[in-house]
Amino acid sequence: MFETLLNGAALGLATGTSCLATCSPIYLPYLISEDRKLSKSLLAVMEISAGRFVSYLAFGALAGFAGAKIATTNREIFTSIAYILLSIYLVFSAVRTNRKSKGCNIPKMTKFTQNGIFLGILTGINFCPSFLIALSKAVDLGGVTSGMMLFLGFFFGTSVFLIPLAFIGQLSKVSIIKTVAQYASILVAIWFTFAGVNGLKHYYEHQKSAENTRYVEVFKQENNIIIISSQDNWEYFSILRDSLQKYSANKITIAEGNIGILKNIPSPKILFLDAEIPVNELNEFDYFVVENNHDISKIIKFVQQYTFKTSTNLHWEFKKK
Repeated sequence: MFETLLNGAALGLATGTSCLATCSPIYLPYLISEDRKLSKSLLAVMEISAGRFVSYLAFGALAGFAGAKIATTNREIFTSIAYILLSIYLVFSAVRTNRKSKGCNIPKMTKFTQNGIFLGILTGINFCPSFLIALSKAVDLGGVTSGMMLFLGFFFGTSVFLIPLAFIGQLSKVSIIKTVAQYASILVAIWFTFAGVNGLKHYYEHQKSAENTRYVEVFKQENNIIIISSQDNWEYFSILRDSLQKYSANKITIAEGNIGILKNIPSPKILFLDAEIPVNELNEFDYFVVENNHDISKIIKFVQQYTFKTSTNLHWEFKKK
Protein backbone atom coordinates (compact mmCIF):
# COMPACT_ATOMS: atom_id res chain seq x y z
CA MET A 1 0.00 0.00 0.00
CA PHE A 2 2.88 2.35 0.81
CA GLU A 3 4.32 1.55 -2.62
CA THR A 4 1.06 2.67 -4.22
CA LEU A 5 1.27 5.94 -2.28
CA LEU A 6 4.83 6.50 -3.51
CA ASN A 7 3.81 5.68 -7.09
CA GLY A 8 1.05 8.28 -6.87
CA ALA A 9 3.45 10.88 -5.47
CA ALA A 10 5.97 10.16 -8.22
CA LEU A 11 3.23 10.53 -10.82
CA GLY A 12 2.18 13.84 -9.26
CA LEU A 13 5.75 15.15 -9.31
CA ALA A 14 6.23 14.01 -12.91
CA THR A 15 3.04 15.65 -14.17
CA GLY A 16 2.89 18.59 -11.76
CA THR A 17 3.97 21.15 -14.36
CA SER A 18 0.99 20.11 -16.49
CA CYS A 19 -1.32 20.59 -13.49
CA LEU A 20 0.22 24.01 -12.85
CA ALA A 21 -0.28 25.06 -16.47
CA THR A 22 -3.92 23.94 -16.36
CA CYS A 23 -4.88 25.46 -13.01
CA SER A 24 -2.75 28.62 -12.77
CA PRO A 25 -5.14 30.67 -14.98
CA ILE A 26 -7.82 29.87 -12.40
CA TYR A 27 -5.88 30.14 -9.14
CA LEU A 28 -3.80 33.24 -9.85
CA PRO A 29 -6.71 35.67 -10.49
CA TYR A 30 -8.36 34.29 -7.35
CA LEU A 31 -5.22 34.80 -5.22
CA ILE A 32 -4.23 38.18 -6.66
CA SER A 33 -7.68 39.82 -6.76
CA GLU A 34 -7.73 40.37 -2.98
CA ASP A 35 -5.22 41.87 -0.54
CA ARG A 36 -3.62 39.05 1.44
CA LYS A 37 -0.57 38.76 3.65
CA LEU A 38 1.79 35.91 2.79
CA SER A 39 0.34 33.82 5.62
CA LYS A 40 -3.17 34.40 4.24
CA SER A 41 -2.05 33.50 0.74
CA LEU A 42 -0.51 30.27 2.03
CA LEU A 43 -3.77 29.55 3.87
CA ALA A 44 -5.73 30.15 0.64
CA VAL A 45 -3.47 27.69 -1.21
CA MET A 46 -3.99 25.17 1.61
CA GLU A 47 -7.78 25.63 1.33
CA ILE A 48 -7.62 25.05 -2.42
CA SER A 49 -5.45 21.99 -1.80
CA ALA A 50 -7.95 20.69 0.76
CA GLY A 51 -10.68 20.88 -1.89
CA ARG A 52 -8.49 19.05 -4.40
CA PHE A 53 -7.76 16.48 -1.70
CA VAL A 54 -11.49 15.74 -1.32
CA SER A 55 -12.00 15.41 -5.10
CA TYR A 56 -8.93 13.24 -5.60
CA LEU A 57 -9.85 10.81 -2.84
CA ALA A 58 -13.41 10.55 -4.15
CA PHE A 59 -12.30 9.85 -7.72
CA GLY A 60 -9.58 7.49 -6.52
CA ALA A 61 -12.15 5.47 -4.58
CA LEU A 62 -14.55 5.50 -7.55
CA ALA A 63 -11.86 4.40 -10.01
CA GLY A 64 -10.67 1.62 -7.71
CA PHE A 65 -14.22 0.42 -7.06
CA ALA A 66 -15.49 0.56 -10.63
CA GLY A 67 -12.37 -1.00 -12.16
CA ALA A 68 -12.20 -1.04 -15.93
CA LYS A 69 -15.83 0.13 -16.21
CA ILE A 70 -14.75 3.68 -15.37
CA ALA A 71 -12.91 3.81 -18.69
CA THR A 72 -16.22 3.62 -20.58
CA THR A 73 -17.91 6.29 -18.48
CA ASN A 74 -18.53 9.53 -20.31
CA ARG A 75 -16.44 11.92 -18.26
CA GLU A 76 -17.54 14.94 -20.26
CA ILE A 77 -20.69 15.47 -18.20
CA PHE A 78 -18.68 15.78 -14.96
CA THR A 79 -16.15 18.19 -16.43
CA SER A 80 -18.80 20.37 -18.11
CA ILE A 81 -20.86 20.79 -14.95
CA ALA A 82 -17.70 21.52 -12.96
CA TYR A 83 -16.71 24.18 -15.52
CA ILE A 84 -20.07 25.95 -15.21
CA LEU A 85 -19.99 25.83 -11.39
CA LEU A 86 -16.40 27.06 -11.50
CA SER A 87 -17.47 30.01 -13.66
CA ILE A 88 -20.18 30.94 -11.14
CA TYR A 89 -17.63 30.71 -8.34
CA LEU A 90 -15.15 32.99 -10.14
CA VAL A 91 -17.81 35.61 -10.93
CA PHE A 92 -19.02 35.66 -7.33
CA SER A 93 -15.42 35.87 -6.13
CA ALA A 94 -14.73 38.84 -8.42
CA VAL A 95 -17.89 40.61 -7.21
CA ARG A 96 -16.96 40.00 -3.57
CA THR A 97 -13.37 41.25 -3.90
CA ASN A 98 -14.45 44.27 -5.94
CA ARG A 99 -17.07 45.27 -3.38
CA LYS A 100 -14.63 44.68 -0.53
CA SER A 101 -11.91 46.85 -2.12
CA LYS A 102 -14.43 49.70 -2.43
CA GLY A 103 -15.52 49.35 1.20
CA CYS A 104 -19.05 48.31 0.20
CA ASN A 105 -21.23 45.67 1.81
CA ILE A 106 -20.47 42.19 0.52
CA PRO A 107 -23.52 40.30 -0.83
CA LYS A 108 -24.27 37.27 1.33
CA MET A 109 -24.51 35.00 -1.69
CA THR A 110 -20.85 35.69 -2.54
CA LYS A 111 -19.36 35.07 0.91
CA PHE A 112 -18.79 31.35 0.27
CA THR A 113 -15.94 32.37 -2.07
CA GLN A 114 -13.92 33.59 0.93
CA ASN A 115 -12.92 29.96 1.40
CA GLY A 116 -10.94 28.27 -1.39
CA ILE A 117 -12.06 24.72 -0.56
CA PHE A 118 -14.94 24.79 -3.03
CA LEU A 119 -12.62 26.13 -5.73
CA GLY A 120 -10.25 23.23 -5.04
CA ILE A 121 -13.08 20.69 -5.27
CA LEU A 122 -14.18 22.04 -8.65
CA THR A 123 -10.68 22.14 -10.13
CA GLY A 124 -10.16 18.62 -8.79
CA ILE A 125 -12.93 17.48 -11.17
CA ASN A 126 -10.86 18.62 -14.13
CA PHE A 127 -9.99 15.77 -16.50
CA CYS A 128 -6.65 17.22 -17.55
CA PRO A 129 -3.98 14.87 -19.01
CA SER A 130 -2.17 14.27 -15.71
CA PHE A 131 -5.45 13.56 -13.91
CA LEU A 132 -6.48 11.07 -16.59
CA ILE A 133 -3.15 9.25 -16.26
CA ALA A 134 -3.72 8.91 -12.51
CA LEU A 135 -7.30 7.78 -13.11
CA SER A 136 -6.14 5.09 -15.56
CA LYS A 137 -3.56 3.79 -13.09
CA ALA A 138 -6.18 3.66 -10.32
CA VAL A 139 -8.44 1.65 -12.64
CA ASP A 140 -5.60 -0.80 -13.35
CA LEU A 141 -4.91 -1.26 -9.64
CA GLY A 142 -8.53 -2.03 -8.72
CA GLY A 143 -9.86 -1.74 -5.18
CA VAL A 144 -11.14 1.32 -3.30
CA THR A 145 -8.16 1.54 -0.92
CA SER A 146 -5.58 1.23 -3.70
CA GLY A 147 -7.31 3.91 -5.76
CA MET A 148 -7.47 6.29 -2.80
CA MET A 149 -3.83 5.70 -1.88
CA LEU A 150 -2.71 6.39 -5.45
CA PHE A 151 -4.65 9.66 -5.59
CA LEU A 152 -3.46 10.61 -2.12
CA GLY A 153 0.13 10.34 -3.36
CA PHE A 154 -0.86 12.15 -6.56
CA PHE A 155 -2.29 14.97 -4.44
CA PHE A 156 0.92 15.41 -2.45
CA GLY A 157 3.05 15.27 -5.60
CA THR A 158 1.08 17.94 -7.45
CA SER A 159 0.62 20.17 -4.37
CA VAL A 160 4.35 20.92 -4.35
CA PHE A 161 3.85 22.94 -7.52
CA LEU A 162 1.05 25.07 -6.02
CA ILE A 163 3.00 26.47 -3.05
CA PRO A 164 4.86 29.11 -5.15
CA LEU A 165 1.48 30.55 -6.15
CA ALA A 166 1.11 31.89 -2.60
CA PHE A 167 4.18 34.08 -3.14
CA ILE A 168 2.93 35.28 -6.53
CA GLY A 169 -0.30 36.20 -4.73
CA GLN A 170 1.61 39.01 -3.00
CA LEU A 171 1.26 40.97 -6.24
CA SER A 172 -2.22 41.83 -4.94
CA LYS A 173 -0.56 44.65 -2.99
CA VAL A 174 -0.15 46.47 -6.31
CA SER A 175 -3.55 48.08 -6.91
CA ILE A 176 -3.54 47.90 -10.71
CA ILE A 177 -2.56 44.23 -10.71
CA LYS A 178 -5.35 43.43 -8.26
CA THR A 179 -7.86 45.16 -10.55
CA VAL A 180 -6.54 43.29 -13.59
CA ALA A 181 -6.87 40.02 -11.66
CA GLN A 182 -10.52 40.76 -10.88
CA TYR A 183 -11.27 41.33 -14.57
CA ALA A 184 -9.21 38.26 -15.44
CA SER A 185 -11.50 36.20 -13.17
CA ILE A 186 -14.47 37.32 -15.26
CA LEU A 187 -12.70 36.46 -18.53
CA VAL A 188 -11.72 33.03 -17.20
CA ALA A 189 -15.34 32.54 -16.05
CA ILE A 190 -16.63 33.40 -19.55
CA TRP A 191 -14.22 30.90 -21.10
CA PHE A 192 -15.20 28.10 -18.71
CA THR A 193 -18.89 28.87 -19.19
CA PHE A 194 -18.43 28.50 -22.94
CA ALA A 195 -16.44 25.27 -22.49
CA GLY A 196 -19.00 23.87 -20.03
CA VAL A 197 -22.06 24.68 -22.16
CA ASN A 198 -20.33 23.36 -25.27
CA GLY A 199 -19.42 20.17 -23.40
CA LEU A 200 -23.02 19.66 -22.23
CA LYS A 201 -24.25 20.24 -25.78
CA HIS A 202 -21.79 17.67 -27.12
CA TYR A 203 -22.78 15.21 -24.40
CA TYR A 204 -26.49 15.65 -25.20
CA GLU A 205 -25.88 15.15 -28.93
CA HIS A 206 -23.79 12.06 -28.19
CA GLN A 207 -26.54 10.60 -25.98
CA LYS A 208 -29.20 11.38 -28.57
CA SER A 209 -27.11 9.69 -31.24
CA ALA A 210 -26.51 6.68 -28.98
CA GLU A 211 -30.28 6.16 -28.62
CA ASN A 212 -30.50 5.46 -32.37
CA THR A 213 -27.42 3.26 -32.46
CA ARG A 214 -27.75 -0.47 -32.95
CA TYR A 215 -25.21 -3.28 -32.85
CA VAL A 216 -25.26 -6.06 -35.41
CA GLU A 217 -23.59 -9.35 -34.55
CA VAL A 218 -23.86 -11.83 -37.41
CA PHE A 219 -23.76 -15.05 -35.39
CA LYS A 220 -26.03 -13.87 -32.60
CA GLN A 221 -28.27 -16.76 -31.58
CA GLU A 222 -31.60 -15.25 -32.70
CA ASN A 223 -30.38 -14.16 -36.15
CA ASN A 224 -31.66 -15.92 -39.26
CA ILE A 225 -29.07 -15.89 -42.03
CA ILE A 226 -30.29 -15.94 -45.62
CA ILE A 227 -28.15 -16.26 -48.76
CA ILE A 228 -29.49 -14.99 -52.09
CA SER A 229 -27.45 -16.22 -55.05
CA SER A 230 -27.63 -15.90 -58.80
CA GLN A 231 -27.88 -19.09 -60.86
CA ASP A 232 -24.36 -18.64 -62.25
CA ASN A 233 -22.71 -18.43 -58.82
CA TRP A 234 -24.80 -21.05 -57.02
CA GLU A 235 -21.88 -23.39 -56.33
CA TYR A 236 -19.78 -20.73 -54.62
CA PHE A 237 -22.65 -19.50 -52.43
CA SER A 238 -23.55 -23.08 -51.49
CA ILE A 239 -20.02 -23.44 -50.12
CA LEU A 240 -20.44 -20.09 -48.32
CA ARG A 241 -23.70 -21.40 -46.81
CA ASP A 242 -21.98 -24.54 -45.51
CA SER A 243 -19.14 -22.49 -44.03
CA LEU A 244 -21.46 -20.04 -42.26
CA GLN A 245 -23.65 -22.86 -40.97
CA LYS A 246 -20.85 -24.07 -38.70
CA TYR A 247 -21.23 -20.90 -36.62
CA SER A 248 -24.96 -20.20 -36.90
CA ALA A 249 -27.44 -21.42 -34.28
CA ASN A 250 -30.25 -21.51 -36.87
CA LYS A 251 -30.49 -23.24 -40.21
CA ILE A 252 -29.22 -21.01 -43.02
CA THR A 253 -31.57 -20.54 -45.98
CA ILE A 254 -30.21 -20.22 -49.51
CA ALA A 255 -32.32 -19.14 -52.47
CA GLU A 256 -31.64 -18.55 -56.14
CA GLY A 257 -32.45 -14.89 -56.85
CA ASN A 258 -35.73 -15.10 -54.94
CA ILE A 259 -36.04 -12.22 -52.48
CA GLY A 260 -39.72 -13.10 -51.96
CA ILE A 261 -38.58 -15.87 -49.61
CA LEU A 262 -37.70 -13.21 -47.05
CA LYS A 263 -41.38 -12.74 -46.19
CA ASN A 264 -41.56 -16.26 -44.78
CA ILE A 265 -38.51 -15.98 -42.52
CA PRO A 266 -38.87 -14.27 -39.12
CA SER A 267 -36.68 -11.36 -38.07
CA PRO A 268 -33.98 -10.54 -37.24
CA LYS A 269 -32.47 -11.37 -40.62
CA ILE A 270 -28.91 -11.12 -41.92
CA LEU A 271 -28.55 -11.38 -45.71
CA PHE A 272 -25.55 -12.46 -47.76
CA LEU A 273 -26.20 -11.31 -51.33
CA ASP A 274 -24.53 -12.27 -54.57
CA ALA A 275 -23.06 -9.08 -56.04
CA GLU A 276 -25.17 -9.76 -59.14
CA ILE A 277 -28.42 -9.43 -57.15
CA PRO A 278 -30.00 -5.91 -57.22
CA VAL A 279 -30.20 -4.40 -53.72
CA ASN A 280 -32.76 -1.68 -54.48
CA GLU A 281 -35.58 -3.44 -52.63
CA LEU A 282 -33.41 -4.67 -49.75
CA ASN A 283 -32.37 -1.46 -48.01
CA GLU A 284 -34.60 -2.24 -45.02
CA PHE A 285 -32.47 -5.33 -44.24
CA ASP A 286 -28.97 -5.84 -42.83
CA TYR A 287 -26.94 -7.33 -45.66
CA PHE A 288 -23.48 -8.18 -46.93
CA VAL A 289 -22.84 -8.03 -50.67
CA VAL A 290 -20.38 -10.77 -51.65
CA GLU A 291 -18.53 -10.93 -54.93
CA ASN A 292 -18.22 -14.39 -56.45
CA ASN A 293 -15.07 -16.32 -55.43
CA HIS A 294 -14.19 -13.89 -52.65
CA ASP A 295 -12.04 -15.68 -50.02
CA ILE A 296 -14.63 -17.36 -47.79
CA SER A 297 -12.23 -17.87 -44.88
CA LYS A 298 -11.66 -14.11 -44.73
CA ILE A 299 -15.41 -13.45 -44.75
CA ILE A 300 -15.96 -15.88 -41.87
CA LYS A 301 -13.08 -14.46 -39.84
CA PHE A 302 -14.29 -10.90 -40.39
CA VAL A 303 -17.91 -11.40 -39.35
CA GLN A 304 -16.79 -13.49 -36.38
CA GLN A 305 -14.35 -10.89 -35.15
CA TYR A 306 -16.42 -7.72 -35.48
CA THR A 307 -19.66 -6.36 -34.08
CA PHE A 308 -21.04 -3.68 -36.38
CA LYS A 309 -22.23 -0.37 -34.92
CA THR A 310 -24.72 1.52 -37.06
CA SER A 311 -27.56 4.03 -36.78
CA THR A 312 -29.26 2.60 -39.90
CA ASN A 313 -29.33 -0.82 -41.55
CA LEU A 314 -25.98 -2.54 -42.04
CA HIS A 315 -24.82 -2.59 -45.66
CA TRP A 316 -21.35 -4.06 -46.22
CA GLU A 317 -19.46 -5.24 -49.29
CA PHE A 318 -16.95 -8.05 -49.72
CA LYS A 319 -15.42 -7.25 -53.08
CA LYS A 320 -11.99 -7.66 -54.61
CA LYS A 321 -10.04 -4.44 -54.84
